[in-house]
Amino acid sequence: MNNKLKFFLILLLPVVFVSSLWAQGLNRRSSNFEENSKFYVDILDYFSGNADSTLVSVFIEVPYNQIQFFKNGDKFISEYNISVSIFDQDKEHLITENNWDEKIIAKEFAESTSKLNYNLSLKNFMLVPDKYSVRISLDDKNSGNTYVVNKQIEVKKFSPDLDISDVMIIAKKTNINGDNKIVPNISRNVVSKKTGIPLFYEINSNNNGNFRIIYTINSRSGTKTFQDTITTSLEKGKNQVNYVLKDRSLNLGTYALKIDIINQNTKQEASVTGSFVSRWSGVPENVTNLDQAINELVYIASQDELDYIKSAPNRAEEIKRFAEFWKKKDPAPNDEENQAFDEYYNRISYANDHFSHYMEGWKTDMGMVYIVLGKPDNVEHHPFDPDSKPYEVWEYYDLNQSIYFMDYTGFGDYRLMNPSAFDYVRSRINN
Repeated sequence: MNNKLKFFLILLLPVVFVSSLWAQGLNRRSSNFEENSKFYVDILDYFSGNADSTLVSVFIEVPYNQIQFFKNGDKFISEYNISVSIFDQDKEHLITENNWDEKIIAKEFAESTSKLNYNLSLKNFMLVPDKYSVRISLDDKNSGNTYVVNKQIEVKKFSPDLDISDVMIIAKKTNINGDNKIVPNISRNVVSKKTGIPLFYEINSNNNGNFRIIYTINSRSGTKTFQDTITTSLEKGKNQVNYVLKDRSLNLGTYALKIDIINQNTKQEASVTGSFVSRWSGVPENVTNLDQAINELVYIASQDELDYIKSAPNRAEEIKRFAEFWKKKDPAPNDEENQAFDEYYNRISYANDHFSHYMEGWKTDMGMVYIVLGKPDNVEHHPFDPDSKPYEVWEYYDLNQSIYFMDYTGFGDYRLMNPSAFDYVRSRINN
């Protein structure tokens, strides 16, 4: 078996997680391996026409490749239930709730597994401007899995004089039965295009007149990367605005978008902010910083390979070398997806979400083991054994290995007890 295939098989080890879980001590983190969310949610505020309430639109995008399809005759069917629960800020009182069923029918197996296909849902709520906790759950009826997204939102109170709705990023425009429709980009992951990034939002004004609109994009560090100012004429009432951000120089990363509007006649002002993630085609969506993504290769790349990528004379060459590294790891180079590439950074993301402590999750011992070996087949928790500090045992049946972690400090900072065993397993994978 060649090294590339060995790496891929280890990277995607099948797992059956069977473990009894019990309460952990104060400040002690338990490795429960909860599933990351498998769908996207975007919540936008719009004018309702009522001064005392706001129209809150909850958009949900479910990728086909994240849910289970079953073959039924010559078709493939997926069914799931969505529940949207809106609580007060402290989650003490349920304000409103809505749940519904979705059914997707795919004609071919490839259609049901493509990450390019997704199902969109939209539910609207009328809410009093305030802060809320929102829980969106997806129950996959075929697999029995439940995925949850929790969000804290602040519903906007719109000014009757001049104000702007939240900004929607447009995925595409389509025509259905002669009616023009826009399809929202719920994930807000934007693959840079020569045509720019299309936006949609609404401006409500109590006056006709000429307005100046300023579009500004700032990087995560606060550096201004783009600004454009236009002058337009708007009518009294609600105005729908379509605009295309023409900046083509965006790098990987998260960006803040701010829109300012000024009525040049009355000098009234309003603004709105939003965000989006700039991506490159073929790169996993959770890779948003190239320098960091290269550093995160440390568990599977040799020092020579890392030095080669980092010594590139310019950014374009560095990107090329990074892509070539992953191309060599691709278990199915003729496929549109590089599953090893996607899975590795999914594990990085999971480690950061679940194992971060005094440092980023991917740098911790638990994060390192999870990234290299994946989810264990079984976990034994030992938080209260007599004469012992809290410890855990991760068992990998196919590797015939048990990895031990101990919380030496009592504050949830679990460290490898048997690093030589892990080093041995990792050497088998990489060689």
